[in-house]
Amino acid sequence: MFALGYRTPPAWALAAGAAPLELLSDHAHNELRAAASAQGLILRRPRLSRLVERLGALAAEELEHFRRVHRLLLSLGGSLGPPEASPYVDGLLRGRGQLLERLLAAALIEARSLERFELLAEHLPAPLGPLYAQLAPSERGHAHLFVQLAEELFPEAEVGAALEDTIAREAALVAALPFAPRMHSGAPRPEPMG
Repeated sequence: MFALGYRTPPAWALAAGAAPLELLSDHAHNELRAAASAQGLILRRPRLSRLVERLGALAAEELEHFRRVHRLLLSLGGSLGPPEASPYVDGLLRGRGQLLERLLAAALIEARSLERFELLAEHLPAPLGPLYAQLAPSERGHAHLFVQLAEELFPEAEVGAALEDTIAREAALVAALPFAPRMHSGAPRPEPMG
């Protein structure tokens, strides 16, 4: 597993967890987007049988995660809000249309989600903390899967250079985003003194 270029501070988890309904609604939409993205990659490359099979399984798992998150959201008295644009995902994918770039962007999205899930699991009480502890291993597997597919389809040196570039771009992007109770927002900024 590769290392992220920016580490999210624990303050993000505490602030995001203070608005659980907004966080869960955003997370549910992220699971839907992840399933749709996997399906889109399949539709663009239907002859790559290994990619089709593995991303088909990933899309099904993402939809199951959506259902789990949605059920918890409803049990807490919330409902799925309308989808909102994701400055994080949009910024990461902007100008990145090639298959290698899309696979590595997906790997970074999954790795960032893993980091955030682990923080939420560590810092939030039930029912959110245990949910994120249960979902974290899947995110690790998804991040690994996208890198593995890239390594199977492209030369090792090309993948390595593109991954380094994607890690740097993702780190700069997430560090610059404002905070919101969303899975892929920036961290809360300290209040100015005086």
